[in-house]
Amino acid sequence: MDKFKIDDKRTQKDFKNMTFSKFKKSDVKKELINTIKNNKIEEACYWCAELICSGHFVDLWETIFLLLGKHIHLGNPKLPIYIDLRYTKFKELVQNGYIDNEIKMRNNNEVRELFCEVVCVLALSNKKQGLVQSKVKDNDFKITEIQSRLKADNLNYCNNIFMKEDPKELFIALNELSYHLSKKSESFMDAIYWIEWILEYEKKCQKEKKINIICERRGNIPVSNNNQKDIVWMIWDCILFSSMEKSKTVLKINKAILNLYCSRFTTSNKRKRRFLIYFAISLIVDYYNINIKMINNDTLIEKIKKNINQIYKQIKKHEIGSGTNYLFNNSFNGGNLEKTISKLNKLDSLMGMVPRNNN
Repeated sequence: MDKFKIDDKRTQKDFKNMTFSKFKKSDVKKELINTIKNNKIEEACYWCAELICSGHFVDLWETIFLLLGKHIHLGNPKLPIYIDLRYTKFKELVQNGYIDNEIKMRNNNEVRELFCEVVCVLALSNKKQGLVQSKVKDNDFKITEIQSRLKADNLNYCNNIFMKEDPKELFIALNELSYHLSKKSESFMDAIYWIEWILEYEKKCQKEKKINIICERRGNIPVSNNNQKDIVWMIWDCILFSSMEKSKTVLKINKAILNLYCSRFTTSNKRKRRFLIYFAISLIVDYYNINIKMINNDTLIEKIKKNINQIYKQIKKHEIGSGTNYLFNNSFNGGNLEKTISKLNKLDSLMGMVPRNNN
């Protein structure tokens, strides 16, 4: 392991907006998304390792959630179950000596293999057209505009969801959402519109009236007590209730998506993770093949996992430490993203067996 061990004098603070090899963190995340979308497994493993060596595990998981919800979604309907299991395993590893010192996990081989496997599974999954955020305009909050959008034939669709202390002004919106998730409508576009309307209404109240809207506590939601009154859980109640009516499999998948959505939950990331909600909605209202295999090409994935340290050996050349002399010679062009991409594209293979996809 020593020749693959990262021994660097920089701390987590030194990597705030950059990665181990001095790339912009935002650029590395973009490359990770692009390479996974284009099934370029080896390159994706490299960019993933860049984030790991920099201790950017939160950013890495957010990127995984984005890929899952926005770009894969119904291309691999049961994938959230697998991602949820892997995230749970990651949390166990963190709690085993890495709390408040996650950057040290970069030298844990189990961590390296875990993320290698996740990246491979994502890259090998079928991709769908990227989901697009539904837009809500200021005009949409006028009474006449709201009335023109009402389609539910009665006010009973959210009876099983709406609670005594939920904000009354959201009842109509929640009823519309529940209606569009029901068999009478099954409209993806209408459902996500009302989700965005609810979230935007909350934002308008905070910005214009300085009021924080909260709902009745949802004690079943796996977040801190302080966050259990967030109105987004009203939306998730609708999703879970409709999932239950759909099938046991859809309910299981959407519970896994909820677990991912709740991970390290803050009021700021609830909108960032909107595509996980969209994915959950599509599982209820859209047509898809539930029998799509969750993991493709197990043999290839195992081979890549066994050789993943070859990538860390390359990244190690950018090490800055007492025993190194700023090893940027014969390296992957530290800090020059374009040259690194070019070298990655020209390599026969770092790991010796990854099929190339240059499309």
